[in-house]
Amino acid sequence: MKSATALSMTGFLLIAVTYGMARFAWGLMMPAVKQDIPFSDHLAGIITACSYLSYCLATAAAPWLVTRHGTRATAYLSALCAAGGLLLLACAFSPLMLAGGLFIAGLSAGLASPAIASAVSEGMPPAQQESANTAINAGTSAGIMLSVPVLLLLPGSWRAACVCFALLALLCLLPARRSLSPIRREQEGDRTRWRSLVRQQSLIRLAIVAFISGSASAAWWSFGPEILQNHLRLDARTSSLLWLTGGGAGIAGAMTGAVRRWLSMVQIYRLSLLCMALPLLVLASLHDFSGWLFPAVALGGAGYVTLSGVLLVYGAAATPASASAGVSVAFFMLAAGQVAGSALFGAVYAGLGAAEGLTGFAVIALGIMTVMPGARRI
Repeated sequence: MKSATALSMTGFLLIAVTYGMARFAWGLMMPAVKQDIPFSDHLAGIITACSYLSYCLATAAAPWLVTRHGTRATAYLSALCAAGGLLLLACAFSPLMLAGGLFIAGLSAGLASPAIASAVSEGMPPAQQESANTAINAGTSAGIMLSVPVLLLLPGSWRAACVCFALLALLCLLPARRSLSPIRREQEGDRTRWRSLVRQQSLIRLAIVAFISGSASAAWWSFGPEILQNHLRLDARTSSLLWLTGGGAGIAGAMTGAVRRWLSMVQIYRLSLLCMALPLLVLASLHDFSGWLFPAVALGGAGYVTLSGVLLVYGAAATPASASAGVSVAFFMLAAGQVAGSALFGAVYAGLGAAEGLTGFAVIALGIMTVMPGARRI
């Protein structure tokens, strides 16, 4: 059995690179990228959707890859996709190359979570798995926290930042080699899971919750910089600091295991959705800068990362014979919801305005609190 600490650190680093840098850093980079490579707002939506599309495809394929090639090989592929996609972005001179880079980089995040969840399931005692999974998932925030100062301070702007992120992705190969098993562990449930998954009531409920939660989260994660700069008329530096605050606060998701001493997973689930909804209402009520923006976006960042950790735990618990399968379902539907939510919010934003869109999406987050993500409480 590999060291639990080494495994957790490897997972944390891989999630930080694939989610925080290869996936979520694009929203912060896009205004600068549009200055160097002009493209319309409509085309920006299509380019961004490439990352979501590849993420969905990767989460669907990840259980098969883990079963066929093992957790180490899948983690290797994740890191290489992050590095390759980011390097293509750094070299891009057209919207098509940007779309290709985001598509390849998006694959990395979709592969990382199922691979690491499977490694945790195989390499840690059951009593430690829940805390480890939620702590690893908080790596997203660490990646966002690091990406903001790199983008702001590194000479060469966004292109140099992409090269830096790519090098960090390649460095993840080293701890993956040391802490992840090269052995493929196929179980009986692996060969039959896709026939049985569609019949599991717990997974159907989890899929619905993940989809709607993902839709609600798109208001901030897909349009956050746009809302801050155009609706609230904030400058780029203030917007970057708010993005850093929101992403950095998500590190609170690592404390989910400790909070479990006082709250059930259902209560944490509801609290995380409430934390996602309240900042949207604050943003909807404002028309310029306010000191309330910093605690609001911090609350939203902590809520989203905690929620994704909760869905990860429910997904792994729903398919104990193959943790990667349940996690893939949860994260696939979360991303699919973000795609649908981005399209819906964009339409409402263009037709009715930011305040109406933000309020509506806050109501969605509050409404899904009444639906539990699993058939049993954990």
